Amino acid sequence: MKVEVEMKKSEHLKYCKKVAEVLGYERLHKISSIQSNSLNNQLNDLIEENNFIVEAVTDEAIIGRYDLVTKYIYPDEFVEINKLINEN
Repeated sequence: MKVEVEMKKSEHLKYCKKVAEVLGYERLHKISSIQSNSLNNQLNDLIEENNFIVEAVTDEAIIGRYDLVTKYIYPDEFVEINKLINEN
């Protein structure tokens, strides 16, 4: 049975700041909305796997989740094709 636990607002802000520092402005602003949604899900899973302890989440793990989303789940080629399909 999965128990839902919410982060304190201060911890959530600390995690967001860490993610922003690790990934940087360019990476975070160049991704599509579908990649962004998937990345948010991945990062939520990551902090949950670390018992909501921001310090337990490594920079490498954050980058790994970014790479997972942008290279394997929704690579740029998929995003472009999806965009073309949805335009018609």
